Amino acid sequence: MTDIFGQDIALDDDKQARVAANGELVLTDGTDTGVQDIVLRLDTYLGSLFYDKEYGSLVRDWVYEDNDELARISFAAEVKRRVNEDPRVQPGTVACSVTQWDETSIRAEASFSFIATDHEQNLVIEVDKSRKEMVIRDADPAVV
Repeated sequence: MTDIFGQDIALDDDKQARVAANGELVLTDGTDTGVQDIVLRLDTYLGSLFYDKEYGSLVRDWVYEDNDELARISFAAEVKRRVNEDPRVQPGTVACSVTQWDETSIRAEASFSFIATDHEQNLVIEVDKSRKEMVIRDADPAVV
């Protein structure tokens, strides 16, 4: 799996490097690397990296829009588009649905499959409008 997904420094929920008890950096492996890469893409504003203007997403552009059908469709379409940009994602497997949208928050659930794997990956995207905070986390569908 390392051939397909590679490895990276594992990040915690605050996007800080995880450090093992012995002081060494914790590395991601297998699909965890792919999931972390997708979370970082969705959480990075499109064009904000000086060395790669095509990296990132416009998910944050819809945070303060009114809750209407067009905004929901656009938000979900942006998530699907950016997840599909990862070459390890199996084409045709990406789905996203907005499950909550009100004056204080947005919640969406996304799913996709990686090539060479037999199970679906799930992400939960939660936006707290009052704190201007977006959290994207890997989710077990049995818990969500």
